[in-house]
Amino acid sequence: MSNRRFVPRQRRRLKISLGGLCPAFTADVSPGGFAAETMQPRKPGTMVHGSITLEGREFDFTGEVSWARAGDPRLSIRGRFGVRFTGIDPEFYELFRATFGPSVPAVELPDGPDDA
Repeated sequence: MSNRRFVPRQRRRLKISLGGLCPAFTADVSPGGFAAETMQPRKPGTMVHGSITLEGREFDFTGEVSWARAGDPRLSIRGRFGVRFTGIDPEFYELFRATFGPSVPAVELPDGPDDA
């Protein structure tokens, strides 16, 4: 499977909240999206909204599930799904770059969640 990401993801565990459900954590993240592990992954094409916490700051986002892989609840194996941001505060990108270094390439980000 080819990697169609424009920006490489960082393997980081950041807290996320999706639509007021129990908090979850990312498996990897970039300024353009993240992958998360949950017992019930969302289906591709699903629009999601929530928040992601970076360096103690919470950023609201909107996004679309790009891909999903089922887990196996009988074996306590979590599923995974990837979200592409469709709206997030541009300050998230600035803090992401400041946190993970200038090697993170510049990207054009979507508008904030209230502007989408």
